[in-house]
Amino acid sequence: MPKTEVILLAHGSRLQEANDEVLKLAQQLKQSKPKEDISTSSAFLQFGKPSLEETIDAAVENGCQEVLIVPLFLTPGVHINEDIPEIVSGAQEKYPEIEFKQCQLLGCDPRLIPILWERVNEQLS
Repeated sequence: MPKTEVILLAHGSRLQEANDEVLKLAQQLKQSKPKEDISTSSAFLQFGKPSLEETIDAAVENGCQEVLIVPLFLTPGVHINEDIPEIVSGAQEKYPEIEFKQCQLLGCDPRLIPILWERVNEQLS
């Protein structure tokens, strides 16, 4: 039984194809996981399903003791600074025995630069 649930959290889109990319990323993360006691899933703040609250409920029902929320956002804003902490606070009240943590957003991480150049070079060729 997984001890830790890693939730990839995206904004969500009205276009299911966009949400499917997040589901695909979560599946790729799951296949690359270094430990057996870690489970991965995905959630959406708006438009997509499941919601963050639904994903947290499912993780707790599956016996997880720790929930790590990984926001797939490049910039801080209302979702990062207010909405997600509010949802996490509500989950902490609902499940006081579970440890909840919000990871840093992707942000302006220099490790993204090679990927950006790869995308640019794909169009320059």
